[in-house]
Amino acid sequence: MKFVYGLAFSSLIFFTACKKEKSWDIDVKEQNVQLNIHDISEDFFNDSIPLTTLRKDYPFFFDGNTSDEIWEKQRKNKEELTIYDISRKKFGNFSQLNQKLTPVFQRYLHYFPEYKIPTIYTYSSGLQNLEFPVMFSQQAGLMFIAMDAYLGNKNKLYDSIGVERYLRSNMEFDKLPAQAVDAIANDIVTYSPRNQQFIDRIIYEGKKLILEDALLVDTPDEFKIGYTPEQLQWSIDNEAEIWNFFVEQNYVFSSDASLKKRFLDIAPFSKFNNEIEQQSPGRIGAWIGWQIIRKYLKDNPKVDLKTLLEDTDSQKIFKESKYKPVIGEKGSTTYTTKTINDKVYHFLK
Repeated sequence: MKFVYGLAFSSLIFFTACKKEKSWDIDVKEQNVQLNIHDISEDFFNDSIPLTTLRKDYPFFFDGNTSDEIWEKQRKNKEELTIYDISRKKFGNFSQLNQKLTPVFQRYLHYFPEYKIPTIYTYSSGLQNLEFPVMFSQQAGLMFIAMDAYLGNKNKLYDSIGVERYLRSNMEFDKLPAQAVDAIANDIVTYSPRNQQFIDRIIYEGKKLILEDALLVDTPDEFKIGYTPEQLQWSIDNEAEIWNFFVEQNYVFSSDASLKKRFLDIAPFSKFNNEIEQQSPGRIGAWIGWQIIRKYLKDNPKVDLKTLLEDTDSQKIFKESKYKPVIGEKGSTTYTTKTINDKVYHFLK
């Protein structure tokens, strides 16, 4: 059965490797954060609440093109009710959700004191919003969380609709804070549509991951980027070879739009078009961009977070990062002036 969900609110959105020179270890205990969490689905599936009341209380949830008859039918759908019941049992009374997100927003207020803490709305998406389960709008002051995206990677509901294995690793409750910060990053990190080169795109992704470093200081890197521990280790071990591949293929300053799909989109693996690709995790370009930004902040520790996230001059950031991982030094955080390819590194001189 095809479920109907309001699309109005979707329009609202839609360091551990870092050295001592840039520390995210700050005291945020004085930041007073009281999260306001509402469960939309609790009211939606309560048929004693009139639809007119729901429309008034949650106007962003309802698609104006859907008739009341269809909404009422959905409210009584047994399959949807089952999904919601399972989801709500997972989330309980939201005390754990509050505990996980409060430190995130304490740090958020520290770095962005001019921003407001959003009202958080949970809901059951009928297993529709599993790939991008958190949406956020700083301007509207709203965050939406699809509870049914965090039922555990072995949940039978995911079996029933054939959710791919590479997506399931992030369908754990412990992964929610990282995906919440990713949603925040998608909204507040500045991206200029004029910047269409591959280096522009990977640096943009790197800046979003730096926001995770800042707001999730005690969170493993694999949670932040959505990798397994094995995928993260593969990336560390092969950092220089990955970068060298981008350089040798003349991808770094390329405007080829297909590179986004191959190396930045969520996928089971990155598309190197060679025998190594299935060993790689998806979004490997984002991981490289993350290392570039970490290197940039290591060499420029006085750059504050907000300035970095608003800086659209990715060419300058790349140049000043002096990012040159050394081939043959697996997992090394040491960078030298060794030239891998003159076409790139003359740019850095």
